[in-house]
Amino acid sequence: MRTTHFSLSLLFLAISSQIYAETPATRVSSQAANTQPSSTLSPIVVTATRSPTSIAEIAGTVQTIAQVEIVQQAATGKKVADILAQLVPSLGASSGTISNYGQTMRGRQVQILIDGVPQTGSRDVSRQLNSISPALIDHIEVVSGASSIYGSGATGGIINIITKRATEGEPLSFESKVGLTAGNRFSSDALAYEVAQTAAFSHGALDGFLGASFTQRGEQQDSRGERIAPEPAQADRQDTQTVDINGRLNLRLNDQQRISLGAQYYNDEQDSDYAPDYGPNLSALLVRGYQPSLKAIKGLQLDKQPLTSRYAINAQYQNDDLLGQQLTTEAYYRHEKSRFFPFVTAINLARAPLSDAQKQQLAARGYAVLQSESEVEVAGARAALQSNLNLADKTLELTYGVDYEQETDKQQADSHDLTRFMSSNGLQYQSSGKTYGFGPDVDINKLGVFLQSRLPLTDQLSVQAGVRHEKIDSDSKQYIPTNEAMLSDLLAAYRIAYPPSSVAAGKVKHDATLFNLGAVYALNDAQQVFANFSQGFSLPDVQRMLRDVQPGFVVNSANIEPIKVNNYELGWRMQGTDGLNLGLTGFYNTSDKVTQFNRDFSVTVADTDERVYGAEANFSVPVLSQFKAGGTLAYTRGQFKDAAGAWRELNAYRVSPVKGTLFGEWNDDHDNGLRVQMLAIAGSDRAYNDAQQAAFSNTVRATPASKIKGYAVMDVLAHANALGGRIDFGVYNVWNTEYRSVYSQEAAATYGLMSSIPAEGRTYGLSYTVRY
Repeated sequence: MRTTHFSLSLLFLAISSQIYAETPATRVSSQAANTQPSSTLSPIVVTATRSPTSIAEIAGTVQTIAQVEIVQQAATGKKVADILAQLVPSLGASSGTISNYGQTMRGRQVQILIDGVPQTGSRDVSRQLNSISPALIDHIEVVSGASSIYGSGATGGIINIITKRATEGEPLSFESKVGLTAGNRFSSDALAYEVAQTAAFSHGALDGFLGASFTQRGEQQDSRGERIAPEPAQADRQDTQTVDINGRLNLRLNDQQRISLGAQYYNDEQDSDYAPDYGPNLSALLVRGYQPSLKAIKGLQLDKQPLTSRYAINAQYQNDDLLGQQLTTEAYYRHEKSRFFPFVTAINLARAPLSDAQKQQLAARGYAVLQSESEVEVAGARAALQSNLNLADKTLELTYGVDYEQETDKQQADSHDLTRFMSSNGLQYQSSGKTYGFGPDVDINKLGVFLQSRLPLTDQLSVQAGVRHEKIDSDSKQYIPTNEAMLSDLLAAYRIAYPPSSVAAGKVKHDATLFNLGAVYALNDAQQVFANFSQGFSLPDVQRMLRDVQPGFVVNSANIEPIKVNNYELGWRMQGTDGLNLGLTGFYNTSDKVTQFNRDFSVTVADTDERVYGAEANFSVPVLSQFKAGGTLAYTRGQFKDAAGAWRELNAYRVSPVKGTLFGEWNDDHDNGLRVQMLAIAGSDRAYNDAQQAAFSNTVRATPASKIKGYAVMDVLAHANALGGRIDFGVYNVWNTEYRSVYSQEAAATYGLMSSIPAEGRTYGLSYTVRY
């Protein structure tokens, strides 16, 4: 790094860098944030900078979602992904499955945090938003745009989920919730139940919180009242049981020092009797062009069903006066498993020592029924020092520190008996006793150092700038590619010797120095304009990329390259004392590489330019003393250069179609209220048309794309203060609109028509919450 560049970064001293979960000293409750005038105190955000900072001082697009908003949206069976899709302009629509795959922000990857601890690792199975129950969330903070705040993985933005804590001054408090959701065609099979209980105490220097949530979901019905078919690619939410237990203990050692211990156990598992309809003689799998019925067929026999399981612990220590600085340290660990629904795959016979005629004859038996399971372990530690320096009679807020994280990724695929599967027409799965590696075991080590600050130049103008250096080392173990192992077993059944070839162990080493520079200018107490440049960095999922490579592939830093994103944004926001909130941001981000999910399901990184640009807006306007209206609008376009150098559209998994929301809301002074809201998605054929015309090569490949049909859904949500607590009632998809989510529509091209399932029709939700 050149000295001049380093000197420039020292002059401005900062990056928008990692922070930690709230501590009792910095935490502001949702109620306080809502009652304070915006001109005197904007909502406190702890993800946008490493020290707590008000929104008015941040050079970027930041949003806080208060607990009252989460409670309003969180009907029984709803996921965090559903809530965020409704409330965050730049985030894509929810998939309706247990996965947030394709739910990007500004066309890029989102880093999900829980209490400031990153959940999006190098091995990304996209279930971070299916890792906590809404009933245990205090509030959510969203930072849009590329960032190096937590190192790699946040090229599109950051979502920090803050869990509930004890309330200072309340010696002992409890909250109980029961809820029920029903499909439009009422039946006992189409119900979802929820029970949640929390307990909190605060006594002197010690306070703690413990919460538990249990949710049982039945079938989901489409707009015709029929059970929706299982989604075989990412797995769906039907017939699942979810247990979530979350706790935290805080101890003030003295006026300056605090320690905090947190833990979570989460288990979401399916237990269903229904399978997809593969058609007569498995036509949906074997006959090209066959149109599946997309019906759910009863009779599934599968011992191990889709699962999301995790447990996590973290410990924090804070010292407010260490040689005049504030020290924050944190250590954390998490272990998670993710199991998918079984799938059928063809065994590639190209390397078999057979004649073409023999290969053609064997092709009819060249299939395998696999079920994959991913296991990830992550341990890390972070330390940051915060201090204020006097610089030309200005207060320079300085934060600097170091982050370290170690991740171990494993994935395997259990094989099921092909004959049993075929004879039952896809209903019965019996283990064959064979397990294949699904990519190599990978160890990833990340080390980052950073420097950050904020400097007010005048009463109205402040700047933020800085640098972070990130180093990532990945070690992959020697392994046998899945197809090689399956091919060896297939040929062994015909007494043909075929020793499978392996891929040697390898090392991937990369580092990046990332900068940002931003400025905020206060037009008055309520309005600010800001401009920001920031860089993000991500290493492709090494294990996933290596899953489909051919034997003899050499793993090294030259063929697995990181993606560096440059993000530019310009925005204006207004937070009025009367509840008027407006915001408008334009953005543009670029990279010189593209991650591609190819038609053969392999993942590659193409060495070609990519750009994403657009604008997002939000407004909330008080109409009467007890009524307000508002909405959001997000327009995003994303393109890559094909092999001929022409710009081609990215598909809807990468770039969300135009998304808009509207709402009208009434609330009185007695905790009674009514909200009518709508979410609309615009259709687009651009990516589909470009996929037919684009020029491709061995490196820039054809990425699947579908025609996206627009849709709009409306919900009516009501709550009332009754029976000593609060009653919430909601009608979702009021018009009983028949549609497919963006995920399901794009899945038709990516995963096949079996994943193009309809969305849920009209549902009704009722819950009762009491605090005592």
